[in-house]
Amino acid sequence: MRYPYKRKAGNSGFSLIELMIALAILATLAAIAIPAYNGYLREAQLTTAQANADSLRVFLEDWRLENSTYRIGGDADYDPETKAELGWVPDGDKNLYSYAVVGATTNNYSVEITYIPTGIWLRCENRMNRCCDGTGAVEACP
Repeated sequence: MRYPYKRKAGNSGFSLIELMIALAILATLAAIAIPAYNGYLREAQLTTAQANADSLRVFLEDWRLENSTYRIGGDADYDPETKAELGWVPDGDKNLYSYAVVGATTNNYSVEITYIPTGIWLRCENRMNRCCDGTGAVEACP
């Protein structure tokens, strides 16, 4: 007796149900993996910003030792990439970050670093003793 619904040996493949189950499994894995990957990217961007802020701190402290102030060229707010006096160049960021030293006085300064493509920012205040990070416009640390 032959079964009418039995597959023939040369006609193998996936049924629609099997394909939909495989697609559902892939969608679930993607829903878990994509946010985790984005979190890793964000942490890498903030780590790069913090590393460059730490190297900038060395140059700012050297400037203060030589000039008795954190102000460079008389400006309280400046972009260190354009200031040859400081001599600091960020390491390996390929112009993806913007750097600013704001509120520089004789005894204090704050550093603002923004990852330009996504707007993620890092702000270090009080001679980099207190740092905070976030997304969007740079705000004061809470």
